Amino acid sequence: MKVNPKHLIHHDLIGIRAQAKTKSNSKNKQFKDIGTIIDDTKNMLIVQKENLVKKYIKKDHVFRFKIFQENNTDHEYLLEVEGTKIVGRPENRLRNLSRKRWMR
Repeated sequence: MKVNPKHLIHHDLIGIRAQAKTKSNSKNKQFKDIGTIIDDTKNMLIVQKENLVKKYIKKDHVFRFKIFQENNTDHEYLLEVEGTKIVGRPENRLRNLSRKRWMR
């Protein structure tokens, strides 16, 4: 999926490969591959990996999303996002971006 990294948190996340680590667990500081996002709700990301579906609470995790550069599918980005930045309904994240631009 081709997404501009600058606008990822305002974009639909379904179909993007993700990695996650918990904020609270100081022992586990490494990201683990959690699979592909199949649903994005207000407070959770639902992912699938090898026919296993898991739910991750957004505010409790730090996520890394694997996205590809717009013109070149060979070059990929790993974009790290704090889970609190993506809390909210997916359709409202884009709406809030346009409101912020008009408020300036």
